[in-house]
Amino acid sequence: MKPTAAQQTGMKQQDFEALFSKYRQLAYRGACSVIGNKRDAEDALQSLFLKLIDQGFSEDSVRDPAGYLYRAAANEARQMYRARKSRDHTDDDVELLRDPASDRHGGEEAMRERLLDAMAQLEPEQADILLLWFERGYSDAEIAGLLGKTRGAVAMMLHRAKQRLKELMCDESDEGENQ
Repeated sequence: MKPTAAQQTGMKQQDFEALFSKYRQLAYRGACSVIGNKRDAEDALQSLFLKLIDQGFSEDSVRDPAGYLYRAAANEARQMYRARKSRDHTDDDVELLRDPASDRHGGEEAMRERLLDAMAQLEPEQADILLLWFERGYSDAEIAGLLGKTRGAVAMMLHRAKQRLKELMCDESDEGENQ
């Protein structure tokens, strides 16, 4: 006997809830490592999983669901970060209330912002490899397995990504000094 449409929807919802429960934390860490704050990472996660529902995503549809969802969450967060930066929206009222003398973590915050800006300028694959290496602590061999590449190719990409990030960070600090 064939399940009714309501029963199929219930099964799909249960499958998706299981998928969400299983990979939520991993995807959240991917988004948070890119976007830098919990609220925006949650927004990216919600946006990603809504897109996955619309696409009818299932664990069986990709070779490595964990790697796919981590990268997808990081990409979603990167996209949200770029969109926010392109709007160049600042809240003047909040800036007026901020007292730089009392901001003990201002330098750290500025450095993190520069790093996020530089990461957003990298090629998506370079940013993914750096995140997997630095944030998740994966070796080049583990990254190669996740991405379906050779270890040598990943090592070279990681080296180039680090160099490019260094260039971008130096460029941004030079611009800050010239202003």
